[in-house]
Amino acid sequence: MDYKVLDGTDLILSAMGHALGFSTGCKVSTSAETGERKTKEASSGKWKEQYVKSFSEQITADGVVLTNGTDEVPTYDQLKAAMLKGEPIDAAYNLRDGDKRTGKSAGGYTGKYIITSLELDGQAGDDAKYSITLQNSGPVTAQGSGLTDTGASGVGS
Repeated sequence: MDYKVLDGTDLILSAMGHALGFSTGCKVSTSAETGERKTKEASSGKWKEQYVKSFSEQITADGVVLTNGTDEVPTYDQLKAAMLKGEPIDAAYNLRDGDKRTGKSAGGYTGKYIITSLELDGQAGDDAKYSITLQNSGPVTAQGSGLTDTGASGVGS
């Protein structure tokens, strides 16, 4: 069987219904907070018993700052405005739809996220860049088969 490895270029992050424009990197971290269960029956043993209390997900992404983006290509200013509202936004990550700059409409993961950090970096003689951090606000759900390529295609995610 030939296995297909995901090229990092094909992981698309969408915020507020549209893929981030000119993104250069994306990292998704899913974590579980655990607790230790102590019972009278287990007290004689040496092994701890863990259980999951809650899940959290954090997404960090980097990109080049656009000064002429549109509603379909969010700008730094649009991301900043969304952050300053202090309300969760819709975000999703998925596989690239062919050679388009958008994610497929089927598959991936979606949820509500709060923008917890937005950094702007402008070095002389270089492209200005931004870094954004999103933290889940509620459940993150798989759409269909998640990041498994099912051959489905569509626009945006």
